Amino acid sequence: MVVSDTVIEILSKLPPESLLRFKSVCKSWYALIDNPKFVTKHLLNSFSHKHVLIKRALTNNSGEQELVFSILKFSFDRSLSIMNINLPFQEIDPLLEICGHSHGLVCLTDCDDAFLVNPMTKQSRKLPPSILIFRTGSYDPYSYSAVPFSIGFGYDAKSNDFKVVRIVSFRGYSTMVMCPHIRVEIYDLSKDKWREIEAPPFCGDANCTPHFDMYHEGTFYFWGHGESSIFEADHIVTFDMSQEVFSKISVPESYDDKKHKTSLGVLNRSMVLFVYPFESNEKNIDIWEMEKDESSVVSWSKLLTIDPTLGIEHPLLFVSSEELLMESSEGHVIMYNTKTHRFKKLPIEGEVTYTKPNRFEATDLFIKSLVSVEGGRDMINYGF
Repeated sequence: MVVSDTVIEILSKLPPESLLRFKSVCKSWYALIDNPKFVTKHLLNSFSHKHVLIKRALTNNSGEQELVFSILKFSFDRSLSIMNINLPFQEIDPLLEICGHSHGLVCLTDCDDAFLVNPMTKQSRKLPPSILIFRTGSYDPYSYSAVPFSIGFGYDAKSNDFKVVRIVSFRGYSTMVMCPHIRVEIYDLSKDKWREIEAPPFCGDANCTPHFDMYHEGTFYFWGHGESSIFEADHIVTFDMSQEVFSKISVPESYDDKKHKTSLGVLNRSMVLFVYPFESNEKNIDIWEMEKDESSVVSWSKLLTIDPTLGIEHPLLFVSSEELLMESSEGHVIMYNTKTHRFKKLPIEGEVTYTKPNRFEATDLFIKSLVSVEGGRDMINYGF
């Protein structure tokens, strides 16, 4: 049975959770919802519906911690709807970190291994092994190893492909070098394999810092630790997913690596930097906006400083120009209004895992989609 254009139009505007149920209606609907052209049409209709995605760990009925995605939607009257999604995969460890999301796909990693997950369809895919990482397993002074520094996921609009970039450090255990030898590899989902690209010509460790690293509009942002032996300051490392080039951005001069922690966010489509103290009794949070001139030179402008009450661990992200989500020391997500200075506890709790100090990883601008983790040339066909 041929599905009419009217039905296709209606179905393309429904959320993925409804469409997945409707696949059992009849064979023609099943085939339609799996069709790459329909997936693309649905995706294009979904871009205007942005959500907040929160990753957290919870203890299940068996007493084991499992990974839970919570998808938050704030309505115009500021009421909140929450969809909790448990991923039923044994190999998806709750300790894995988010290293970027795009078009409804989320990349999870421990830097060694990487998984692509669509929380809505519950598809997952473990990426092939690195072509650069190796460990000797020995502390012999002559041994040599290649260990991952950082990893990021994003979308290349030029090639219509999803990519994962991984920075790998080559070093010997007793080797005293000013900068570790860096190499970089790229994974293309359409080709399902890794390839090596030219490494950045500057020093500094772009370490895995999940509370900071993020993807936004074609660029992935890493935190770069400066090299004190050459008086290099901490900085932000960027990677352009289409051009496949790295750049370096300075941070505000008031930042002190011995006193402050940082994280990135988005406010009104602009990148913002949160700078806040290590000490729990000092909770001033400076918020800086990234600005670019006509020559793409980056500068920082302080937007505001907020002084939340004690019990706030760190900021998560903005959900509007005046509303900021933060993590409380009691394990809840708190909404803070920067204008009224009022707090609201949201019904979202998280647990501390034995290796992670933060209970929540949060990212905004998440889109619920049917996009497959399997890749292929037709995964996003904008010719529809």
